[in-house]
Amino acid sequence: MEFVKFFGPFGVFFIMFALGLNLKITRFLNVFRKPKNFIVGMLCQIIVLPIIGLIVIHYLPMEKEFQIGVFLLLIMPSAAMSNYATRIANGNVPLSICLTSICALFAFITVPLYLNFFSNFFYEESFDLRLLSFSVKTFLFITMPVFTGIYFRKKFPSFFTKYTFTLDRAAFIIFLIIVFIAIYTEKNNLISYFDDVGVTMSLILVLVFLSSFIITQVFVDDISSKRAIRIEALLQNGAMGFVVGALIFSEIKYLVPITIYALLQYCFLLFYLGNMKLKK
Repeated sequence: MEFVKFFGPFGVFFIMFALGLNLKITRFLNVFRKPKNFIVGMLCQIIVLPIIGLIVIHYLPMEKEFQIGVFLLLIMPSAAMSNYATRIANGNVPLSICLTSICALFAFITVPLYLNFFSNFFYEESFDLRLLSFSVKTFLFITMPVFTGIYFRKKFPSFFTKYTFTLDRAAFIIFLIIVFIAIYTEKNNLISYFDDVGVTMSLILVLVFLSSFIITQVFVDDISSKRAIRIEALLQNGAMGFVVGALIFSEIKYLVPITIYALLQYCFLLFYLGNMKLKK
């Protein structure tokens, strides 16, 4: 846990910086000229996913620490790797980038407000959030690096265009390092934790994908945008969840649902991508 608290914010800073390097103003303009798909994607991310979390917490018995972990996971922006996964799936990459970046840019507002809302209305005990301080930390380690990445991409376009893919992979490796070191430090407890919430997180994974699948089938016309929104909903920002959780709590138990989901989501993604390839 101490490793995540100390090194995690710097890892997330680099991950979000790499995300910012993927952004161009023209990509935003193209997406916002026909904003329906973007609005659908945002609603999935900031409304549907937290509602899924609240429903699961309400109807499935679990310890309070796991309840917080589940909700914390589902109010995170999507993972930066969702843009790369969307590219592999022949999805709408500009839409994916816009959804990831906008959610990340406003995370310093949405995440604290959601946590405060959960603490006041759904959690039997309040936890020490210090809303202003937490928002500032979230802005410094999540939102600011995205702006920094955008600036560097514009200032040094030839260099960062050449190495964006390499930096994306480096960001993914950093994410894995954060997750696996956290897992290693608590390896003796994780088996019992998986017994407690493994089925629950698998259910959440299925509910998230089915919800995004149904919503995109109804409201989105083109297949590339459907794929982008589904992948955005599926891949949650586990690294950010780890760091945010570590900033608030002192026990790894709160982060167990995030750990399990982070592992399961990429297994599910491989199945989804493989299924698309077989259909071709």
